[in-house]
Amino acid sequence: MNEITAIREGIDAAFVKAYEGFHIKTFRFFLKRVRTHEMAKELTQQTFIKLWSSRHTLVDAYSLDTQLFTIAGSILIDHLRKQAVLNKLHAILNEDRIQEISQQSPSPAIALEKSDYLSVVVSKLPPVRKKVILLKTMHGFSNKEIARELSISVKTVESHVTKALRQIKSLSLFLFTLLSFFFI
Repeated sequence: MNEITAIREGIDAAFVKAYEGFHIKTFRFFLKRVRTHEMAKELTQQTFIKLWSSRHTLVDAYSLDTQLFTIAGSILIDHLRKQAVLNKLHAILNEDRIQEISQQSPSPAIALEKSDYLSVVVSKLPPVRKKVILLKTMHGFSNKEIARELSISVKTVESHVTKALRQIKSLSLFLFTLLSFFFI
């Protein structure tokens, strides 16, 4: 029985042998790319956990190290995407802090803490979309009334409402995911 088949069938000794044979190489792969010892260690651990949990997908046509580094590559991409989102969020928060200091207006973080969540999300909308959604939700205007008020077509109003609701939903999901990432 070869190594891949043994791991696929759940034989612990084969997995331990694969771990011992590839964990240093995997760690170096991550260390070269993320440049922190702890993160490389964490990503290496995630790679072997995923190897074990998805062992039923291993195939004999490819070598174990090819399949292992395919997993490692996907874990690295997920990590880099998460880091990019966090870096973007930090940039937005820093920009908001600078605006708060210069304009003495509350930042989105403070507004969020004061349960003014909807206005924080709405404040991130483009100006026309923001006007449309405020007229629709806060003032109860119909699409026709909004179109007349802003001198745009009813179809444009409908488009703005749809896009605004979609954007609010995605920002809400993003903020919820982000907050749960930090507090769970």
